[in-house]
Amino acid sequence: MSQQAQGDTRRSRSVGETGLDALRQCSAFRGPVESLDDHEHGNDHLALVYESRDEQFAAVVPYIRQGLERGERCVYITHENSRETVTDAMRKRGIDVDDALESGALSIHDEQETYLRTGSFDPADTLAFLEDAIAEANEEYDALRVTGEMSFILGDDPDADDLLICESKANYLFQDADGMALCQYNRERFSPEVIRDVINTHPHLMHGDRVSRNAYYTPPSEFLGPDRPAHEVDRMLGTLREQTDAKADLEERQRFEREQTEIIADTDRTFEEKLQALFELGRERFDLELGAMARVDTADDWFEVERVSDDHEHFEPGVELPLSETYCTAATEIKSAGSVSDPREEGYDDVTVYREFGIRAYLGTYVEIDGGTDRTFFFVTSEPRDVGFSDDERAFLQSMGQWVKYELERRQRERDLRERTEHLSALVETTPECIKTVGADGTLLQMNPAGLEMVEAESESAVVGECVYDLIAPEHRESFREFNERICGGERETLEFDVVGLDGTRRHMESHAAPLHRPDGTTVHVALTRDVTEQVEREAELERTIEQLKQSNDRLQQFAYAASHDLQEPLRMISSYLQLLENRYADELDEDATDYIEFAVDGADRMRLMVDDLLAFSRVEQSGEEFEPVDGDAVIERVTENLRMQIEESGATLTVDALPTVTADREQLEQLFGNLVSNAIKYSGDDPPAIEISVEERPDCWEFAVADDGIGIDPEKTDRIFEVFKRLHHEDEYPGTGIGLSLCQEIVENHGGSIWVESEPGEGATFSFTLAKQLTE
Repeated sequence: MSQQAQGDTRRSRSVGETGLDALRQCSAFRGPVESLDDHEHGNDHLALVYESRDEQFAAVVPYIRQGLERGERCVYITHENSRETVTDAMRKRGIDVDDALESGALSIHDEQETYLRTGSFDPADTLAFLEDAIAEANEEYDALRVTGEMSFILGDDPDADDLLICESKANYLFQDADGMALCQYNRERFSPEVIRDVINTHPHLMHGDRVSRNAYYTPPSEFLGPDRPAHEVDRMLGTLREQTDAKADLEERQRFEREQTEIIADTDRTFEEKLQALFELGRERFDLELGAMARVDTADDWFEVERVSDDHEHFEPGVELPLSETYCTAATEIKSAGSVSDPREEGYDDVTVYREFGIRAYLGTYVEIDGGTDRTFFFVTSEPRDVGFSDDERAFLQSMGQWVKYELERRQRERDLRERTEHLSALVETTPECIKTVGADGTLLQMNPAGLEMVEAESESAVVGECVYDLIAPEHRESFREFNERICGGERETLEFDVVGLDGTRRHMESHAAPLHRPDGTTVHVALTRDVTEQVEREAELERTIEQLKQSNDRLQQFAYAASHDLQEPLRMISSYLQLLENRYADELDEDATDYIEFAVDGADRMRLMVDDLLAFSRVEQSGEEFEPVDGDAVIERVTENLRMQIEESGATLTVDALPTVTADREQLEQLFGNLVSNAIKYSGDDPPAIEISVEERPDCWEFAVADDGIGIDPEKTDRIFEVFKRLHHEDEYPGTGIGLSLCQEIVENHGGSIWVESEPGEGATFSFTLAKQLTE
């Protein structure tokens, strides 16, 4: 079942809603459908005056369709048109006629079933019929909506006297009832006199797609009373006066609007002149003494007069007041147009502008400024005002305020743009870098002073307008031309190239470029270009120095390796011959001689140990071997085997986590762990050392740690221990060469890692190091 026929889905009328209220909501009808507050009877009785069938159905079908949509019982009474003609018109305009008829929401009758059901037309019987129909419809539907073709009366009552009596009395019926009637009159069939009376008896008229208030409507008490002619004359004269006054008001409003448009559109006037002209126009329009504009801040309760139309004892530019001491709060509180016409009645009798300035009426509007100080644009007078301000006056003032807002914001944008332009221009003129603009064809369009200096041009005229490619070194011109094409094509890039100045000086440049889209639709290349000649020369010099240092370092390492290797044999000879001398001549040597020999042998041994460490250090630096997978657990087994005697003599305990397989130099890894474990034993103090080797996996590396519980290290000295030959203890306390930890650092860095120590005196030490993960398996 369709929506029209479903009682549980139809929309109910809200309290006090009339059928006329519904017409206000219907998009099919146009025109102001105001209530007739000054008329005696209701609005739900309408007349349709039409001249063609299309015009008739264009009004009647939407009227019926809306009733069905609102859940009302709809009745159509035919005479001129057949039932089929009416239903076809409804179907063409979107009504589901079959569904509506089947549900009972719509019924179609002829005059014999309704107006002439007793055989002839009787106003009382017709009104009774309508009253019964309303009551019956209200039992199941929200309301009754009826429309009838009234030309049936012409055969029985050609002058339509009885019909007009019925129409007039029907206004009583539809005053409060849940019903609505649309009476259809064919203008071609009724006389002008009848149409005139039809107009007089209906509060509202429907003509085409317009529903309008009937200014000529005559209430039943007058239409049917004995003084009808006199009342009709009075009403017509009153209507004429109203129309004349309304026309005059309209012409005056249009004149003010026209003058306002002329003022703001006048390109020869300044902003200040336009503002003064608007003040004068507003004073005339509102009949007020003074026009003004003020700067306001509602948060700080601040008001400052900015401009006034005329000299005034109290209002002059620069005068400041608390905003709450002015009438402008009437506008700022609602952020729109506000007014004060009776200050005492409206609660403004204690503010400064009333008590001290004597202002008795105000009309102003709030002007909110984006990115700036808000304003109020207002008019005041010291003369009391008998009536309030109209909606038209407020609307006119608001249109003034909208122009003020636009102009102030435009001027602010222009100031901001001018400041930014001046700032940018100053930067371009003073920056030490070249800023230039190049066209797609290579024409140099603009270049700042720094750029002119770089290409040795005395003025812009020497290069601007010329082909920039001529300034590029020949070997770089093609790459720069392609670079310029890419930039003008929308890309952003950086390019290095050489330029040759007008005096022949060659410079190396680095240019950062981007496309600039211009208003004419073209795209040019704008760039910041730096002279990097000195930087490139310094970098080249640095590279040469680094290469020289590398070569020198390689030679030094080769020398150290060779020298250390060659020292091995002499040291062994010295030690051997001294021991041989001691053994062969032991009986002949006194105690001092024996001590001297022991000192010499000990020195040779220490020298040999130092030479061994130097050789190991040198081998790490010169190692060119490729890394291979190394089992970490196997490395620790080899280290503990090499240090077995030291471990056993010290009573050390060694705890080791499961170690990963790493890609490394096996011999160097054994040296690394061997040195760290040996140091942990050496610096263990009086108690047997406890040593722990652990590992943690990091996102990009393995982190190993060798921790002990020995004597520890002063944190302030931890950086020194990795320097070659730097020792924290005397040789007599803890013997060594001072190379071991330097060797550890060299090995770790050779494997892409870093090494550090965490320690406190007496708390042991933890040496941690990382091996880069990309080298591990």
